[in-house]
Amino acid sequence: MPGIEYRKPYKLDKKDKQIIRALFEDGRLSIAEISKKTQIRRDSVAYRLKKLQKEGVLTGFVPVLNPPSIGLPNISILLLRLKSTTEEEKQKFLKKLVANRYAVHIFGLIGKFDFYVSLVYKNTNHLNEIIKDIRGFIPNLIEDFDVYQVADEPKFEQMKDLV
Repeated sequence: MPGIEYRKPYKLDKKDKQIIRALFEDGRLSIAEISKKTQIRRDSVAYRLKKLQKEGVLTGFVPVLNPPSIGLPNISILLLRLKSTTEEEKQKFLKKLVANRYAVHIFGLIGKFDFYVSLVYKNTNHLNEIIKDIRGFIPNLIEDFDVYQVADEPKFEQMKDLV
């Protein structure tokens, strides 16, 4: 599933919002079920879904995993600052970072750090292994890093309140 893509904003109307809200309740709804739930004709629901995908408003329909239920009960935030480097070396590092299965969310930053990485992991030893692996992608490229253990998750953002 692609991440955030910057393009011209798409103006959602009332029907688009109804369809999206129905999908937030259950992303497995069929077009017929969405039609029934929203009182919007089937062909209109199908057309609007296709258009919302084409316009990049909806980027995919995926299951949401609960990491603790698959043996990854911990979350940490890893902030990384790279040494001055070439764009090619930075992209090579980023490609390896994205490929790390325990890095579940990555942001490029402007400021003191270059990257924000959410990591899921089993225990402290596992976290140390993950960080050691990341630091070894390109030796001596990481100038500094900070790690923060997530203690609570008061909001898991599905972005449903944006529509």
